[in-house]
Parts: sequence; structure tokens; C-alpha cells
Amino acid sequence: MNVRKKDLVLEIGSGNNPNPRSDILCDRYIHDNSQRAGEFAVVIDRPMVVADGYRLPFKNKSFDYVICSHILEHMENPELFLKEVARVGRAGYIEVPSAMSERVFGWDFHLWYCEKNGNTLFLRKKNEGEQFDGFFHRLIKQHIWFRRFFEAHDGLWYVRLEWKDKPKVRVMTIPDENWISRLDKKTWKLMGKARPELMYDMRFYLQWIIRRLRRKIQKELKRGVWYCRRRLFPRSLIEKLFPLLLCPGCRGKLFLESGKLRCVSCRLLYDHEQGIPILLS
Repeated sequence: MNVRKKDLVLEIGSGNNPNPRSDILCDRYIHDNSQRAGEFAVVIDRPMVVADGYRLPFKNKSFDYVICSHILEHMENPELFLKEVARVGRAGYIEVPSAMSERVFGWDFHLWYCEKNGNTLFLRKKNEGEQFDGFFHRLIKQHIWFRRFFEAHDGLWYVRLEWKDKPKVRVMTIPDENWISRLDKKTWKLMGKARPELMYDMRFYLQWIIRRLRRKIQKELKRGVWYCRRRLFPRSLIEKLFPLLLCPGCRGKLFLESGKLRCVSCRLLYDHEQGIPILLS
């Protein structure tokens, strides 16, 4: 991600695994984990706002960079969501499962097939639920050789798009059976390369373990550095957050009243939970 040191970074849908670089977190659900990778509560280790992605409670161009990782495929109206993202941010990063990944794993709650062509993200309506009764979900969890195969082709399982000013997205709501057929041929050609015989190669095990440990150490070191910075300057981030907030209903200014937030224009009152503003219209 092309993020500068002084950039103010918002992460939408941070969930249980927020990016270490994010300064401010935003999530719609802080207790419901039904559409997350793990059964964990939302991680809240920095300033956070509870809000709806279609009505973000932030001023125009409040953030230098906006991170949306594995969120877009859940949205019923991705165009409206991205319009809001572009409104509050000057640039950003989008990551979603690829169409190939959807054909192999097939999450029930994902609504779109996603693919990238140049700098444009294409979304095609998805009608199928989980594929093969979760077989590949269990395979990647239980067998190291398939996990290694998955990691070796990382670029094919995820679609990553970095944008500036406005993300380029095309949404197609009518299913294309011919496109699905071509996608399946490409998918199964790749899956034919998966070989369980690799599990007997001890050198493969060693390389896999070293690579995993290196990634884990790098991730934790980076997370630790940013955590220490936030611990040293927590007030500055909190002070930055409040002036950026708007009423999600009418876009009016908010002010504190008896420990709660009230809109100057529509007079709506917004509660908070353990210091986290609940800004849902």
C-alpha cells in the first residue's frame, strides 16, 4: 500500500484483524461475527466508530487513505458503498477474494464474483452459496500440503486494487453462464496442480515453517511499532477523530451533550458503548 508516514488512515470493516497501519477503525457490527474469518470480538486498540458503510459519519475528504479489506463482496450495493468511500478518502486500497477463489471455496454470504482488469474492478452477481459442502475449507485447514499450494498461488486467490480520487468499478447484476464456464475451466486447470505427495518432502515442511515464522515475526514487529506509537500519542488520535464526525442522517455537525453526541441540525441523539460512538442512522 502506498501510504505515507503522516497520512491519516481509516479502515472500514476492521473486524478481528485490523491493519497495523490504520489510525481510525470503522465497523458496522462489533458483536456479530457470523461473516468473519474467526470467532473473535472486534479488535479495538485505537479510536473507533460504529457506522454503516452506506452512510459514513465523516466529513468529505477527511482521510488521506481508506482501507477496505474483504468488505466489498458483502455489500448489496457496492457502487453506493464505494461512492461513500471516495467521498471521505483521497486514496485507498481494496482487497477482495478473486472469482477463482469464490468458485473453489464459495462463501454463502458473499454476493459478488470479483476480478480486476487494468485499474478497473469488475463485480458480477453471484447466485451460488458454499461450494462442495465446505470441502476445500476443511482441506486448507487440515492439510499442510494444500495450505502450501494455496500460498504458492496467492496472487490468484485475491484481487487487490489501489485507487486515487475514485475507485473504478463496474457492476454486472445479470449472471453470465458462459463466463462462469470459462472461469471453471481455468480454475480446475489450476487445481489439477495440487499434489498431496508433497507432504512427504521434509524439505518442503522446513521451508514452509520458516516462511510462516518469518511472516509472523514481521507482522508482529510492525504491529508492535504502531501500537507503541498509539500508546505514546493516544490523545492526538482521539482529538483528530471528533472534528471529522458528522451526523450520518443529515450530515449535520455533532456536539457533546450529557456524554452523548447530538446533531445540531436534526437533533438526533447518538449513544456510545465504552467510549465508541454508535453513529447509525
